[in-house]
Amino acid sequence: MPSIYGPARQGAVDAMSEPATSVTEILLLLLPLVMIGVAMIFVIIAPFVMYLVLRLRPGVALGDRSGPINVAFEEQLESSSSVRSAYQRWLEQADDGTRAGFECAERWCQQHPPRSQRDTDITMPQFLGIQEKGVSAWNFDPPYEDNQGVLVSSRTEIQFLTDSVGMAPEEGGACSIQSNLPLPKQNEVYYWEAKMFNKPATTNVAVGLSTKPYPSFRAPGLCKHSVGYFSQDGSKCYNHPFHMQSYGPAYVHGDVIGVGYRPRSGSVFFTRNGMRISEAFVGLYSYNLFPTISADGPAEIHVNFGQAGFVFIEANVKRWGLAPMVGTLAPPPAYGQDKDSILIESAQSPSSSSQLQSDTDTGELVRVPSYDASVLDTATPQHAPPAAQGICMVTLRSMQAPPPYSVSVGSSAAPAQEPRDLRGEPSPATLRGTIHTLHGWFSAWHRPRRDTSAGTPEVPSTELVGVLVD
Repeated sequence: MPSIYGPARQGAVDAMSEPATSVTEILLLLLPLVMIGVAMIFVIIAPFVMYLVLRLRPGVALGDRSGPINVAFEEQLESSSSVRSAYQRWLEQADDGTRAGFECAERWCQQHPPRSQRDTDITMPQFLGIQEKGVSAWNFDPPYEDNQGVLVSSRTEIQFLTDSVGMAPEEGGACSIQSNLPLPKQNEVYYWEAKMFNKPATTNVAVGLSTKPYPSFRAPGLCKHSVGYFSQDGSKCYNHPFHMQSYGPAYVHGDVIGVGYRPRSGSVFFTRNGMRISEAFVGLYSYNLFPTISADGPAEIHVNFGQAGFVFIEANVKRWGLAPMVGTLAPPPAYGQDKDSILIESAQSPSSSSQLQSDTDTGELVRVPSYDASVLDTATPQHAPPAAQGICMVTLRSMQAPPPYSVSVGSSAAPAQEPRDLRGEPSPATLRGTIHTLHGWFSAWHRPRRDTSAGTPEVPSTELVGVLVD
């Protein structure tokens, strides 16, 4: 049907529809490019946004959280805004006494930074002590001049006194004690237990690990580089009080709490009455850790480092104690013991039972025989050779005394020596040779003689020292 407006009107309408068609085509062409650009921006920005979310996540917010806490990772976030905000919120909610104790502990930790692994490693004398004593080398030795609120008996039996220094909230809130040696790192797992021998319901006990030095007025887990498991509500804590989280059941009087440590991964787990609780912390490998126990009231706790059987059966089977029950290095013999000694073996035995009893009563175990010169003077050989064979025996009685010193050798006043019979008294020349051989004569006195029982006459010989052959 022909247009009523004529050809001119139709051309104008066609001219107006052409720009609309071109805009639509342009939009259709740009739409894929826009989608590709948005996708690229999302791919680039999304990882960065996720990193910020994970980095600034409220990981220290008060609340329940399952699974072990990576302490090493959390320590890297302490300078973040989330930690500072959690710190400020906790201070606002805490009372004046708790805030004062927290600030006191912060000042103490700044003045006493934790020692490095090199400074707290087991030294060679301590290692030799472990070899000699075994697990008995570990004990609790409190500094009584600084901490008089805790007593230790039998090395591992701890008693916290009532109203001790540090137990008030403004003083720190607890009284703690550490072992003298850190946990070793050679084996896969190390384990120890603490029995609540006497624990009132109002006393809050904390069992855990910490570095050295550690404030004696603070529970483990409330200062940096420490972890603890608390009895009041079964919560766990690390480094700061605003990190407190629920963990396991509360423990009371008579319960046995165990602490296990894996040096390779730095993980810590706890047990209660032989039942294992889930892993509590990981990443504790930057410092050497010492067993630490605290209480905010009267309590008595007995610690087992392996000197007795554990309540946790797996620790007994796999031998997770800190060291063997007995030492592997024998101690040196005590002074005064004479068994198997060289002195006793080389000494002469007592001549009679009465002499032995006398030695035992007086304590004189080694008797030196008395010297009797008459024995040498009267002693003669068993088989004296006959004088007819030209042999003359020289004895101490037959020797002439030396001249006095007042008489000179070449003096004319000295009387002339008369010749002597060799078969009677020996001459001076013979005496000079005899004096030089006197010592050898004593040593050969008991030399065995030749057997003449078969009738063979004994031939004179010059083997006898001190014998003159004519």
